Order: sequence, then structure tokens, then C-alpha cells
Amino acid sequence: MDCTAEVFDQFQLLCDVNGFNDHQIHCVLRFEHLPGAEILKKAVISSIEAIPILGTRYIQGARPRWTSLDPGDFDRAFGIVRTEMELEEFLGSRVDECLGPQVRVCLLESSPFAVAFKMNHMVCDAAGFKEYLYFLCKIYSGLVGDPAYKPAVIAGDRSIRGVLKHFDASDRLKCLFLQGKENNLAGSNRFPLGTNGEVRPFILTRKLGCEKTAELKNYGRARGATLNDVVLTAYYRCLFQKLAVSPGAKLQIPVMVDMRRYLDRNGEFTSLTNLASTANTQLEYRPEERFDGTLARVKAIMDKKKKSNIGLNAFIKLHLMYRIFGDRIANSLLRTNLKNPLICMTNVGILDSARISFGGLRPRDAFLCGSIKYKPYFQLAMSSYKGEITFSVNLWGSASDRDRILSFFDGIDAELPG
Repeated sequence: MDCTAEVFDQFQLLCDVNGFNDHQIHCVLRFEHLPGAEILKKAVISSIEAIPILGTRYIQGARPRWTSLDPGDFDRAFGIVRTEMELEEFLGSRVDECLGPQVRVCLLESSPFAVAFKMNHMVCDAAGFKEYLYFLCKIYSGLVGDPAYKPAVIAGDRSIRGVLKHFDASDRLKCLFLQGKENNLAGSNRFPLGTNGEVRPFILTRKLGCEKTAELKNYGRARGATLNDVVLTAYYRCLFQKLAVSPGAKLQIPVMVDMRRYLDRNGEFTSLTNLASTANTQLEYRPEERFDGTLARVKAIMDKKKKSNIGLNAFIKLHLMYRIFGDRIANSLLRTNLKNPLICMTNVGILDSARISFGGLRPRDAFLCGSIKYKPYFQLAMSSYKGEITFSVNLWGSASDRDRILSFFDGIDAELPG
């Protein structure tokens, strides 16, 4: 079976080709007691059988496409390691899109026990990965009760047309002309990373406990702001200092937008796809301003964007480009003209603890994050599980870069209210 490579499949590959990131999604679940290895392996293979795009390899060319693997190749989607170092090596390596399958799962058999995932970002964004994780848990639990259990097939529309069809011509034209500076901007400020030393991929995390997370939610709610607004405010204030931004100068931070917000899907998992866009935010540095003042400005920016079809501009541009020029020319134009943000932020949201259950066995801790960035690019990611926030920064960097990022986490902590 062959299927066409969608617009965002090709776009995510270009992010790697252009030196932005490794186009992978990462997730780690920590357990007091591990799920059964054999059942988990069977569940992973069953998930690949049920979601055809996972059991493929990528074929480049004038008309890029996905072609099905032999089912015997599905076994390499699952592995077992015995040390934390091996687990880190697993997370730092990539799913080879030209080899497949497009997901890998690794079980760490020694304490602290873990199950780690990596998935090719070409087939799925972070919101889609969460749906995959819940689907895998459903399969695992089904196999515990019935070894012959087979899940429903997930093979719905993977294109961005499902989002675009909700907007008429006037909405699209308005977004094209009024949101021209929402994306394809690199920015002029760089996070201070090192230029020397051996580099390797790593994922660094910093956790906020339940009490602190609840405090931040209440703080934002009292001011009509979301938790995302509060974190973005702390990010801005920390970067104003770390980047030595001049008073009155502006810093821009693009944020990710889940375009499923425009779909009426009733929570059903119908396809594994990329439906993430970006929206640019920009804020002037005011040295004497208190946190509340910065939060009010961030909230005003985000509220305005949410009322103006946030994220739609990028979808319209990419759809038109590939439709007018075709895959080969569109990819060539993007390779030359694509500008990735030097600094950005993504909030992948809540990992639903009620839905992450392996036959009744639930992780004690979990986090989800996106791609590993190549220098000079820098991204703060956040996810939540059981009322706790995990911040993460993923980078191909040196030992000194690790120290800089740990210091950055300290800076975020210092800026957060409370």
C-alpha cells in the first residue's frame, strides 16, 4: 500500500534538512512496577497494524509517499534496555523515516523503571501522539483480558484540509493579509549557547510539583489568564535577562497552536496526523515592570490572537504553496526560504492520567516533549501529568550547554510568581 505524503509530513522533514531539529517526538513514563514486556511488545505491534501510517517507510522523490513494510519488520519497533544510559541513547537516536516503522518503544528493566517512546514527527504532532499513547494503553489492557484482542483500524484523513474547510474565502483572505507576520520568522535574538566542545543529543527537564502548579493556575485564574500565559510571561522575563535585551527593545517568541481546536471530532481518535501551527508573539522589554504588568500584556496578545483564527495563516500558506507549485517545487522553495524561529515555546498540554493505564498499572510520572533542536535553535516545552508541570529543553549541545540550560531553568523558577 502506498499513500501520499501530506503537506506537514514533508514540512517536518524539511525542518531536519534545514538544520532546525531532528523531527522526533519523545515521551517517558516512569513506573514503580513495569508493564509486562511480552504484552507491551504485542500491543506495540498491534498498534502498528491498526494505524497503517506507522507501518511504512518514506520514499522521497518528485511525489513523496509512504509505502507499507513487511509485517515481519514491525518487531524492530520494540526493544529492552537495562541501564539509564542506554535509555538516554535510545531517546537521542532517531526513527529512520526511510526504514520504518515510524514509532519505537523501549522498556527499561532496571530501577527507576521506564517505558520510553519516540515517534517520527512527520507522521504525528504532540497532540496526535497523546492519542496514540491512549490507544496503545487501550490495546494493552484489551490484551490482558483477551489475548486475541484486536483494536479498530485508525486510518482517517491525515491532511490539513479538514481544518481549512471550516473557513470560507473571506476568512482565508483576511488571515493571509492580516497575519503575514505570524510565522516564517527567525528573530534576531539568540539563546547564549556555546560554540566549542563535543555535542550530543540530550533532554533536560525541570519539574514543578502539584502545589506550585496549582498555585500558578490560581494566580492566573485570578487575573483572567491561563497557565500558558503565566509560563510564557516567566519565559519572556527570564529571556530578557539571559539575552541582555536592551530596554525598549522587542523580543519575539513563537508559540505552537493545536489546530484541532477548529475541528468537531467529539474526542474521537480518527487519524494520526500533524495539525500543529505557530503564532508569533512579540513583547517590549520594560525593566521596571512587575510580573503582573508583563502578564497583562502577554494575556492581551494571546486573547487577540485567539479571536482572530490563531494559527490559520501558516496552514493557508502551505496549502496554497503545495497546491500551486506541487511537491517538488514547493519543497525546493521552502528549503531556500524557510525561516525557523531561533527561540520558541510549545505547550503540549495534559497527559491524561485516567487514560494512561496498562491493564490498571499507571505511571508515577510522565512527560512528553518534541524534537531535539540543533544549535543555535532553542525551545522550551511543557507538559503536565497528575497536576505537575515538566519543563524540558532538548538540544544537540555540549556539557557547557547543559549548564546554561540548568541555569535557565533556575531563571524560570525565579520569575514564576509565588
